[in-house]
Amino acid sequence: MAETIRVLIIEDSDDDAVLISDELRRGGFDPVYTRVETAPALETALASGEYDVVLSDYSLPAFSAIDALEIVKRSGVDVPFIVVSGSVREDFIIEAMRNGARDCVMKENLTRLPLAVSREIEESGERRRRRGFDEQMRHTQRLESVGLLAGGIAHDFNNLLTGVLGNATLVLETLPESSPHRAPLERVVKAAEQAAHLTRQLLAYAGKGRFVIEPLNMSDIVRDILPLLHVSVPRHIDLRLSLHEPLPRIRADRGQMQQLIMNLVINAAEAMEDRSGIIMISTGVEALTEDDLARARIRDQAKPGSYVCLEVRDNGTGMDEETCAKIFDPFFTTKFTGRGLGLSAVMGIVRGHGGALQVNTKPGVGSTFTVHFPMADQQSAPARDLTKATFKMHVLVIDDERTVRQTCRAMLERAGYEVMVAENGKEGLDLFEAFLDRVNLILLDLAMPVLSGDRALDEIRSISPDVPVLVMTGYSETEAVERFAGKGATGFISKPFTRAQLLQAIERATGLPAPEPPPAQ
Repeated sequence: MAETIRVLIIEDSDDDAVLISDELRRGGFDPVYTRVETAPALETALASGEYDVVLSDYSLPAFSAIDALEIVKRSGVDVPFIVVSGSVREDFIIEAMRNGARDCVMKENLTRLPLAVSREIEESGERRRRRGFDEQMRHTQRLESVGLLAGGIAHDFNNLLTGVLGNATLVLETLPESSPHRAPLERVVKAAEQAAHLTRQLLAYAGKGRFVIEPLNMSDIVRDILPLLHVSVPRHIDLRLSLHEPLPRIRADRGQMQQLIMNLVINAAEAMEDRSGIIMISTGVEALTEDDLARARIRDQAKPGSYVCLEVRDNGTGMDEETCAKIFDPFFTTKFTGRGLGLSAVMGIVRGHGGALQVNTKPGVGSTFTVHFPMADQQSAPARDLTKATFKMHVLVIDDERTVRQTCRAMLERAGYEVMVAENGKEGLDLFEAFLDRVNLILLDLAMPVLSGDRALDEIRSISPDVPVLVMTGYSETEAVERFAGKGATGFISKPFTRAQLLQAIERATGLPAPEPPPAQ
């Protein structure tokens, strides 16, 4: 079967263009050609169509093949250029080749043309594949660079936040409820926690993060992200809330829920186009039947029962059935090419959290996206008092950041621990060997100079295979788990952390509650 090719012929003779087309047909091609003979016509053809090859006479009344080559290069179109000419001087041919022509075929010997065209189309395709591969490699390298940068920023930023969050919570514990200083400190704690969430989102964007699954109130998430929604939505659109309280919690990742809400609201805003409109964000509890789930666009493992629901409703243009069937395809848009992963990301988040999603839409009426998430288990274990043991424990804190060492010492001494500190892995090993019989637990940083955390753990395990080692990391816990796989780490805790979180991590690592704190002086 003949191969169809698109040919742009630069030729002032229609008869010669027909001869060229016939020769290509005899060579096994099915040419679809466009003929031009002036520079403006060439520019128009390049702008309005795509071609597999350009065949140009060397000399035309209005311009030459050299001029045509320059126009093709300026257009940015990557297409092989072959000169097809009658009698022409050798120096002219050399000039054309130097300027980018791929070959030169004499009209007296057109039988060579199909072979030249076949070769150049194949080589052009190979060049495009190589460029695509090179671009993919550059993209991968850029992402890796972003990942390294994000990891470094997260590590240093989380060390600073450990000092802020840890010391602020320590002071809060000493203040009476009536103190006028409590409210400002609580705002400091909240800001530090929000900064920690931002760091986790940065790591997730760079592909180095992890999901933090925790009990969440969907109404609270909507309130927290509302200022960002107002900035992201045009002023002619009215954002309204109808948030159910009290609302059962769901087990989810906060960053993923924020992304889901943001994507749904931006999608609704775009449905308004340039018209004024209303976006209603609602939360509540809804019982789903098997029939309800059967109508859901996404349901996966969802089963009949009660769910926490999030609804985003707009009075925009709405969608017909054909459009609605494609909205979860990556990069699908009714606006312009390459919009992104908005609703496909929503689909992934819903599936990843075991939820369901329903879409109700009608042209000219608007759209409603309703997401259902399973409720978290309402029964939780009673909180244990971690500050009432009658024995002493000695903890060795190994971290290169002075702020982290000081904060950990203050947290642990407040809980009744005896604490030693070391500023790098080598100093920590020396202290551990010197006080081997006293150290009951080691808090070990992941990234340190002189001797890194993973190498330090190898040395610790060669001295004592049993001492509990709790790894602290300013990177993601996922990365820490991978680096310490098989090395004998007892547990992990991500910076920043509060005193309560640190004591809980220690209890999990040792199986023992914190000792009795010393009496207040």
